Amino acid sequence: MLEMIAGGNALPSILDALCRVVEEMCPRSFCSILLLDANGDRLWQGAAPSLPKSYSEAMNGREIASCWGPCGMAAFRKEQVIASDIQADPLWERCRELVLSHGLQACWSTPIFSSEGKVLGTFAILSREPRSPARTDQNLIDQFTHLASIAIERARAEDALRRSEAYFAEAQKLSQTAVSAGTLPAGN
Repeated sequence: MLEMIAGGNALPSILDALCRVVEEMCPRSFCSILLLDANGDRLWQGAAPSLPKSYSEAMNGREIASCWGPCGMAAFRKEQVIASDIQADPLWERCRELVLSHGLQACWSTPIFSSEGKVLGTFAILSREPRSPARTDQNLIDQFTHLASIAIERARAEDALRRSEAYFAEAQKLSQTAVSAGTLPAGN
């Protein structure tokens, strides 16, 4: 994972690989990473390689303030949310039908934090059976949310650098055009 991050692989492929590793380590589980948008109010699919597309699409673009589902609630509260048995948990009343219709019974959703403590998204492990995370699961969650944060921050920093370079190149082009047209004295 670290080689992919350091090598500058695209964020979607890194997050997809991260999810697949988690799914290998946690049999009968699914992994999902949702990313918080630039406004900090909606979650969008980052990776969920094994979850049904209909489930991922239903979760896409949900406003975190609505606390709709475990991931929205984890991002909004800025704390881990464990739904050990979605069928019996009253907090999941609004999304229970959707989640259960996809055969999912449990969801452990953890915010992914930036190095400054801002929420970048959520990392979730979902299961087809009711269950709570064991200590080894919690250690795995901690390690993989940290890896996800490194990948997300690096990708965002690279995007910001590319935008800055593009703005600089455009500004140089405009100033050269202005000098050529005689609207600016040479040397300014």
